[in-house]
Amino acid sequence: MDHKKIIKFLWITGLIFIILSVIEIAFIILLNFVEFDLNESSILLSEFIYGSSYISLTGTVLWLFCIISMVLFLIFGLFIFKTARTNTIESKSMAKLMIVVGMVILLGAFIKMNYLVLLGKTTLFFPPPVGIVTFQTALFRPDITPLMPAIFWIYFTSVNCFLMIISLIITAFGIKWTLDIEQLESKDK
Repeated sequence: MDHKKIIKFLWITGLIFIILSVIEIAFIILLNFVEFDLNESSILLSEFIYGSSYISLTGTVLWLFCIISMVLFLIFGLFIFKTARTNTIESKSMAKLMIVVGMVILLGAFIKMNYLVLLGKTTLFFPPPVGIVTFQTALFRPDITPLMPAIFWIYFTSVNCFLMIISLIITAFGIKWTLDIEQLESKDK
């Protein structure tokens, strides 16, 4: 495998990570201003998450962990982008770094998906006409929220699936490149 092609691949991957993370953070900020309609009274999602009795403390903590994980993936994207831009790491070290980076991304994506699933299953306690529903159900019900929160939620899940797939690709390239380097070294001996 060519060192320049791998650097270009990492550069593009880092750029995609940065773009997706910035969009995710923008969506999470916009999602804070979505109104939940409860018995002809509206409450913003930010008030709902951080200061109401409708959601448990676990839901609030999961919401904060989701935000933190989005910021961490932005930082990770910046790290990948900067590593590709410096281009000072030799091939063997870069191949091993790719394996580690891919596995860390995979682990982080699984943890983030766990946060999203647990947050989606968090029980909400609404007044009697609505009753007890889960957070994800509330986002998808048109009588409680408009369409945009459902689209945002689907985007969060889709980005996380992309992160899992790209981490496997990065790891596979790292393993393949490591094997190619070791094969060349064994032929030279």
